[in-house]
Amino acid sequence: MTPRPVRAAAAGAVAALLAVLGACTAPEPVPEVPAVRPELSRTAEIPATVRLGVLIPPLEGVGSEFRPLVEGAQVAAYRFGLGGHRVELSVALDDGTADGALRSMHALLAERVAGVVLASPGAHTVAAVAAADDAATAVVLPYGAAAGVAPGAWSVAPSPGAVAARVHDALDGLAASTPYRVAAADRPDPGPGDAPDDDVPPGAPSRTGTPEDPAATAAEIVTLLDQRLVDAVVVDAPAVDQAALVVALQGLLGTRQLPVVLTPEALTPVFGDTLAAAGTSGGRLVGIGTDTQDHTALTGSGEGSRTAAFLAAVRLAAGDPACRNVYDDDGCGAGVPRADAASHDAALALVRAVDRAGSDEPARVREALGGLQLGRADGLAGPDLDFRSAQALADADVVLLQASTSDAGVRPAAPDGSRAALSWFAGATP
Repeated sequence: MTPRPVRAAAAGAVAALLAVLGACTAPEPVPEVPAVRPELSRTAEIPATVRLGVLIPPLEGVGSEFRPLVEGAQVAAYRFGLGGHRVELSVALDDGTADGALRSMHALLAERVAGVVLASPGAHTVAAVAAADDAATAVVLPYGAAAGVAPGAWSVAPSPGAVAARVHDALDGLAASTPYRVAAADRPDPGPGDAPDDDVPPGAPSRTGTPEDPAATAAEIVTLLDQRLVDAVVVDAPAVDQAALVVALQGLLGTRQLPVVLTPEALTPVFGDTLAAAGTSGGRLVGIGTDTQDHTALTGSGEGSRTAAFLAAVRLAAGDPACRNVYDDDGCGAGVPRADAASHDAALALVRAVDRAGSDEPARVREALGGLQLGRADGLAGPDLDFRSAQALADADVVLLQASTSDAGVRPAAPDGSRAALSWFAGATP
């Protein structure tokens, strides 16, 4: 339980943060101070401690790009601690294989956790999710789709349909009629009428490729650009592969500009870090995600207050020497600066389900979660969530984002002083 002095310090730190944000963005202060306070309170008196499971992505391979973001779950636990309520996380490590994910899930289920935040997306986790379903334990996925896995799994990530729709919106906004599509081998083929090659005459050069050889694919794209046969690029692949292709492409384009539309993996830190290491900002980059990025905290809107409260908690946790990271092997200052809203909201949803159930018994928590509708008043960092559907995040809340090298300055730096190389903000396509 968080000591009272820490809670008092938290309130003071938040007040200072609000003053800075108000001074930077508007002549008047943010009107609703309570809305941006970081502490969270529970409504149920029992149980005294809520224990949640967190299945962490592997160090390399499928889902590894999301690994730094999972600290959002710890930020949620920390916020409840500020409110005087203890939430503990049990962590299991996924090795990127079906057997490894299943073993890790069984370890969490053996602890009788109230629910599981499955932060490791991918087909290799299907058996693990099925095991949780057999144990009547709720699973919330911050970075993957829930459709088709098990009745007791919910996704707070953008649905595949929403991502596809936003890709089309981006191309329409760019007035791009001949995009080049790059997709990893494990990504689903586009549906009828969606393939970029549908209007290509027989014998014409292909406008599709893979990220396996980024230099070769980039060279082909630039050749087609020179022939005026492509006017944009769409990339659907893991973050490292997306970044490698963008770096290769920028190296060949020189001062020319070619817009690149990227799937949600590009919003992870590894994408921007890879570009920065190569000495490029990436050019005209369009991402897809929710409007929960750092710049939103500066808007003074209702959505911005959610982000501001979350980032206030991130700053407090990072500066709290008593706070431990999600792995409990280092201080929060080492990992929390890159925490995200999705894993935070996944953990928060499970705690709210415990409140609704009045119990941490897994089956009762799962039943309660299936009827929850959560919003701003519940402490979400991101958009409203409706768990009456397996796809809890509404497609309407998935938006187009623009990449920027400008830092909003509302998130703490890493211990070495570094900050995210790229940030993202909602807006019309460039």
